[in-house]
Amino acid sequence: MEYKNITRIYVSSDVQFYTIEKLIEMLGWSEATVQKLFNAPDFPSVDYGKTKVVENHALIEYFSRKRIKNEEPYWRIENKIKRKRGKQD
Repeated sequence: MEYKNITRIYVSSDVQFYTIEKLIEMLGWSEATVQKLFNAPDFPSVDYGKTKVVENHALIEYFSRKRIKNEEPYWRIENKIKRKRGKQD
């Protein structure tokens, strides 16, 4: 069976929000990596009081788009900063 032009997105009626700590637990990534993700300009996080959260459907949509880390402007800047820090140390 061949699928063409699939545009339907699964949407449940449950609204869930994930914190940085929950994503660390779910993804197994370091806290620094998840913090950078939440600070990325195109990441759909919001501040809920003093806590940053991301809604589950927005998270699925974000990860469903292919990204290449070194081609994203935000991540390229982060890599340049790291290289400069490494040269100074």
